[in-house]
Amino acid sequence: MKAGLLSFGLALLFLGISIIPAATAATDWQPDPVAWTNGLVLCQFSSVRPAVSVSALEQNGTGLTLGTTGMTEVSEAGNAVATANFTGAAWTVANDSKDGFYDLAFSAELPLQSATEPRTQVGSVELRVDFQLAAYAVSPSTVLDSVSVRLSVANWTWQMASDHLEVTFAATPSFPSTERLAATSEPGWLLTNSENSSGRTLEWMAANPNATAWTTSGTPVNISATPSLVLSSPVSADVAVEFGSGAGAFRSLSYLAEVGVLLPPTIAGIPLIDFALVGAAAAISTLAVAVVAHRIRTRPSRFIYVDEEER
Repeated sequence: MKAGLLSFGLALLFLGISIIPAATAATDWQPDPVAWTNGLVLCQFSSVRPAVSVSALEQNGTGLTLGTTGMTEVSEAGNAVATANFTGAAWTVANDSKDGFYDLAFSAELPLQSATEPRTQVGSVELRVDFQLAAYAVSPSTVLDSVSVRLSVANWTWQMASDHLEVTFAATPSFPSTERLAATSEPGWLLTNSENSSGRTLEWMAANPNATAWTTSGTPVNISATPSLVLSSPVSADVAVEFGSGAGAFRSLSYLAEVGVLLPPTIAGIPLIDFALVGAAAAISTLAVAVVAHRIRTRPSRFIYVDEEER
């Protein structure tokens, strides 16, 4: 029985990879975004900025879009001192996927500007944002229904050693005419995206309460990461995460947020555990990562493939 189920699952997986039907993009990004899926979650990416739209593969016309939009150096008194200039940034996009997970990485070196007039360049920073999705159940603890948003900051030009950093994420429904954002008190969640017609929660965002910083000597230290939500409308929210207070002058910083979906107990009548079994068997195929950027849903769209880096 198990062998038959696994064989059926493998056939389902590889058919899904090779002949997934054409789809509609969840956003108005230009040029068209790249996309991939692990069979449960669909990720669609902007090809020009660090942003992702996350939805359940089987749920058409939904999605929570999250992108990194700013980073600021803040003084002990709480005043902005310098900001990273995201305007016109030339982001390098790389497929850094490995056996077990997909990883699309956006990186750029951004100039830092003084926060007060006259705006002058006061340094630079190296930023990287990785969107990581588990491809299959490597272990029982593997999470298949959420996307990790990993922010890496390096070589920030500090104005004062006592300053600290704050990063800003922007969140929107991928389909603002039929979905709405809301703050939530659900444990571990910060924000939800729900269907207007039914009120059903479709996606969520979580922000880790801690970050890891590396001192100039290379020693890792844990620092607090305090998120705050500003919901300006049901279709627009900003999430600011403040890293420590007076935690400046470190060499680099790593931080993790998550965007996840709420899945039904079955998909097309197949229990979710069977999808996990299928994914585990897929390990022998070394993922075929570059083949996963496909068109997923119902209306035509000109998705492009993610080019895998030469190793």
